[in-house]
Amino acid sequence: MSNLNTTPPDWLSPEEYQMIVAPSLKVAAELAASRGDPKLFQDMACMLCLIHMVSRLKNYYVDEWAVMSAMSSETSLQSAPEAACMMVLTEGSVDKEELGPMISSLNRAYALVIDAGVSETSDEDIQRAWAAMKTNEHEQFMALLEQSAKKFVIALDGWEKTRNA
Repeated sequence: MSNLNTTPPDWLSPEEYQMIVAPSLKVAAELAASRGDPKLFQDMACMLCLIHMVSRLKNYYVDEWAVMSAMSSETSLQSAPEAACMMVLTEGSVDKEELGPMISSLNRAYALVIDAGVSETSDEDIQRAWAAMKTNEHEQFMALLEQSAKKFVIALDGWEKTRNA
């Protein structure tokens, strides 16, 4: 017997989507647009930033609210960063056969970025954003998330320059 209100096991609940993915997508897309890319998927730094924001917010959510029975499956939460990228790529009309390789490339690039410590400058702002979200300070949450994204992309651009020098 199925309940119409249950979320399929591989999807986030609408509340989790609004808390984790939607704000990250908005911030990453606006940042990409400010950098001259109206289609987020063409700005690699902003795509990696999207992965990072979704990953960090998801981690805070799991660590602090995991006791809540309404939480989506661990699998759906773990795949939230990839799912967000898949949404962006699909919206950008990327061919279906290119989606898998592009997601794999993003995952590999993100691993390099994390190993290089690129995210460290932005992590404190994400933590502060999460704290603001928990106290229903939505404007502060979004402002800190935007600040974090900018720091991440600046650090990533700087790392790329030194890496390729």
